[in-house]
Amino acid sequence: MTIRRMQRSGGTGRVLAATLGLGVTAALTLSGCAQSDVGGSSDPGSGSASDATEAPEESPSPSPSEEGGAGDDGRLPEAAEMATTPGTSGRGLPPGLEGSTESPAGVAWAPDEGLLYVVTNGSSSCPTLAEPEATFGAGSGAKGGVAAADGVLTVQLLPEEDGICTMDFVPTTTVVEVPAEADTGEEIPVAIGDKGTVQLQPRPADGEPGPVAWLES
Repeated sequence: MTIRRMQRSGGTGRVLAATLGLGVTAALTLSGCAQSDVGGSSDPGSGSASDATEAPEESPSPSPSEEGGAGDDGRLPEAAEMATTPGTSGRGLPPGLEGSTESPAGVAWAPDEGLLYVVTNGSSSCPTLAEPEATFGAGSGAKGGVAAADGVLTVQLLPEEDGICTMDFVPTTTVVEVPAEADTGEEIPVAIGDKGTVQLQPRPADGEPGPVAWLES
């Protein structure tokens, strides 16, 4: 009787051990499936939750220089820092020029040969600019037409833009190219648009700006 009980107990133990083994295996299998679901499928075509929410990489915005100055505030550069290139305009006066608080406009020789400084006084938000090239004749001074035979150098002013303008009175300078025969080191009459004519004095020395010839107010 004792032997039989021991055999039965041994058989029962083996059954319990097998049952427990199957249970542990099933538990490990379920745990692996759960971890796979949480971490996302390993299938590259399915994509994970983190991949779905990741924002696409954006290309950097172009700099103002790449946009052609789109970031500029629209104001002219300082005349003291502008390039001496025909058609370039700047706020204020270049080095070596004396201003006027009464005259509407004036001209002076630039340090570089063949170039003029044309200065206009007026609103800083609506400045009057000059055309980039001067000519002999073909202008209209305050006293009527100017013929080429008169030897008058004519600077044309650009039309003023419409808009709300400030009531200040500040200078704006434009670099203007002149014909080669105009820059001879002699005094020369210059018509500034339809505002009038001035007698432009030569440079005191090469490489220096000349004195400003201001129109009478």
